[in-house]
Amino acid sequence: MQNTKNQFEVTMTHTEESLTALAHMQYDLFCTRNYIARNLLSVVVVVIGAMHFTQFWGIALVAYGAYLMTSTYSSSNHTAKKLTETIKASGKGFPSSRYTFTDKGIEITFHPGKEDEEKLAPVGYGDLIKLGEDMNCFYLFPNSTGGYCVPKAELGEKAKSFSQFIEQKTGKKFYWRRPTPLQRLRDWLRARNSEPEHL
Repeated sequence: MQNTKNQFEVTMTHTEESLTALAHMQYDLFCTRNYIARNLLSVVVVVIGAMHFTQFWGIALVAYGAYLMTSTYSSSNHTAKKLTETIKASGKGFPSSRYTFTDKGIEITFHPGKEDEEKLAPVGYGDLIKLGEDMNCFYLFPNSTGGYCVPKAELGEKAKSFSQFIEQKTGKKFYWRRPTPLQRLRDWLRARNSEPEHL
């Protein structure tokens, strides 16, 4: 990552996990009504089922409500899985991009340093309609069908200044997505495995 007077340069290479996280953030930002309706319905179903838990149909309602709660991202997971399978089948590896954030906009280079390197048309900050953030990445969406992942690990100690820079340029705030208990456990195990062994 490079920073030169309000300029950040980040290289992102996708993984199966990053594609899934991008799909989840896309759902959170663009399917808000579905998300709220699904969660309200699941709560109502569970409450009704709990009130009649001694009956078979009451148990069935609780089970169905639990399913609604835990399958929020089933469609997003399916999309990310299909995309991952397509990428692996191509044999070309996961895509990588270099994002250069200047005062005027975002310069994007697809597959930097490779034979098929391609510079895409710059994206203006005014073209970004949604901003998202989780523990690992910032997400920038110019539309509802695709977005850009900016890893916090690449930004390092500049992550906060990057966030402020983007919010200032776009006039929008980052939506913070809280990690699920399963994600927190996975991140903890990953951090533990990456720690150096002590003799």
